Amino acid sequence: MNRRTKLRLILSLLLLGFVMSPAFADEQTIELAPSVPYVDIPIEATAPTTITIQTTNGTPQTNPSFVDSWIELWQGATKLRADDDGLHSGTNVLASIITAPIETGFYFIRATSFAWMASNYTQTPTGTYLLTWSGVTTIPTPTPTPTETITPSLEPTPTIEPTLIPEVTPEPTQIPSEDNSNSEPILPEVLPSLEPIPELTEIVIPEPEIIEQIIEQETIETPIVEPELSVEELEEQIQEQINIEYIAENTIELELPTALAEIPGIAEVFAATEAILNVGSDMTQEQREESQSVVVGAIVVTQIASMASAASVQGSSKRNATKRIKNK
Repeated sequence: MNRRTKLRLILSLLLLGFVMSPAFADEQTIELAPSVPYVDIPIEATAPTTITIQTTNGTPQTNPSFVDSWIELWQGATKLRADDDGLHSGTNVLASIITAPIETGFYFIRATSFAWMASNYTQTPTGTYLLTWSGVTTIPTPTPTPTETITPSLEPTPTIEPTLIPEVTPEPTQIPSEDNSNSEPILPEVLPSLEPIPELTEIVIPEPEIIEQIIEQETIETPIVEPELSVEELEEQIQEQINIEYIAENTIELELPTALAEIPGIAEVFAATEAILNVGSDMTQEQREESQSVVVGAIVVTQIASMASAASVQGSSKRNATKRIKNK
């Protein structure tokens, strides 16, 4: 193989690789209007690659139809990337760019405007900008092939006079056929079969609701400390408890026998007896001892008075007896 043949082979391989390489950049002018708020471009990654999508919209002075571009990368119903002003510069104001590694599969690029996205799909500006992408293969959109319809021209049927008996059958008009013997055969155009691209709806991710957490300050409760009792107060409480138990122990309760319950007035008799027996039962031990001393003193005084009275009576009797003896 000579040098010229090798050079031709190398150039052919380079040309073939350039044509078949998915890194070949494509571009499309995006024209937006109220009836066209966004444009979707289907693409395919035949192998893992890095896709680059960018816009060129110039400035309002250089582009009378200036639009603030907004681009997105989708796979199915999932939005992978989005950008608004990533390629902004002094000569390319508010331009967008997306650079991302992707796997093998089908994707599509959505080109729209910042006004459409920021207004929640209510405002649609009218204008254009240039969209460029590389790293993938663009799937061509099939265009319908127009079909030519040939309408045969029929000659008017001649009017038959009623005097003619035989029926006249008009001969059909022959349509001259074109001689295509010398022309090349027309082969039907084979269009690539494309999978239908489902209509995608914008997925709105709700922002997490921020719940303000109010932290209450801990309050330290001061325990209530009861004052300590003195010895005298403690003795008084103990003595009071002893008195309550003493009174309960010395209270007499009489039970009315069942056999006597039918006697009229027996219940009142038992109640009066119980009241008499419990006289002084509500006294404490000290009160009872004091009462006993008073009662004993009264009894002693009564006994002394009785003894004195008896002694005076007895002395008077002796004196009277003595007087009677003397008088005799």
